[in-house]
Amino acid sequence: MRYTLPQARALLEADARIERQHLALRLAVHAVAAQGDRAAIERLQRELWEDVRP
Repeated sequence: MRYTLPQARALLEADARIERQHLALRLAVHAVAAQGDRAAIERLQRELWEDVRP
């Protein structure tokens, strides 16, 4: 399969955007977990599940 240069750039940009989202999510999880607040962790968990549900 061959891609044009604009297609390849768009694919790489989309991949970079997804990677940034994953890194931001991991940072949020680590920040909340570091605080050790159970209610905050459960609230973040609910928010994350809402984001992944279709």
